Amino acid sequence: MIKVKKGVLSVLLIIAGVLALALILFFILRPSPNPLIGFDLEQVIGTGKITPSNTYTPSNPELEVPLISIVVDDNGYNLQQSRMAFSLPFPLTISVMPSLKYSRDVALEAKRHGKEVILHCPMESHKGNDWLGPGAILSSMSDEEVKKQVEADLYDVPGAIGMNNHMGTKVTEDRRVMGAILSYLKERGLFFLDSRVTPKSVARELGNQIGIPVLENDLSLDHDTNPKAIRENMRKLGEIAKRKGSAIGIIHIYTKDIISLLKEGVDLWNKEGIRIVPLSEILLKFWPSWKIPDESN
Repeated sequence: MIKVKKGVLSVLLIIAGVLALALILFFILRPSPNPLIGFDLEQVIGTGKITPSNTYTPSNPELEVPLISIVVDDNGYNLQQSRMAFSLPFPLTISVMPSLKYSRDVALEAKRHGKEVILHCPMESHKGNDWLGPGAILSSMSDEEVKKQVEADLYDVPGAIGMNNHMGTKVTEDRRVMGAILSYLKERGLFFLDSRVTPKSVARELGNQIGIPVLENDLSLDHDTNPKAIRENMRKLGEIAKRKGSAIGIIHIYTKDIISLLKEGVDLWNKEGIRIVPLSEILLKFWPSWKIPDESN
């Protein structure tokens, strides 16, 4: 049996005590193993990374940058008014009414300034048809008459790559007439933008059946022409774009202070990380096989 001197035994006992105390203190004082302390768990669980709560996170990765396209309606009456819009340094889609004094001039100059052009086609409404203007599509027309009228209207707006409706609560609810319009546009390789003047419009449904791109207006910015109301609608349009990935807004060329209001809107959207694009860019997000016509007329 090995004999241990009392002095050595005392040293060993002291060392053992120190080690035991150190081990106890380690378990008591060690940091928590939870790496999420101080974070908002709702922002972490299911995402794999910390994301600020106000960041737009679309379900479709192709729509990471929200897009807005602005369509300026009712061009053709006043060339000088339209020229102010042409000079703006961001994309706009110029919608031109047919058979007016400056229809062709507006369309040609808009193209020269790099703006997209579409036909703003008058269509019969349930009321207020005194404001239709020339070149209107009426529900009483035959399919052939509809085709010939759209053809004539497109001739007045050279370079149009698509068309939207001016008024048209009655026509856009009429399956036969809208079918004739969309079928002809498909023959020409053009698209249709539904101005959404009635919730009963059949344009999108028929477009899907016929196989022609149909876009829809998300918000009429100057339904109330008060500048305060327009600014609020611009803010709303930005929220729609962030929620959906893209948004289309319509404003009218004759609206007071349209140029300064558009500049304000674009500045606001740029600060929010929204990109201003031509209408065709939003179209190509959903119909990538569609080709922009080289010559529409």
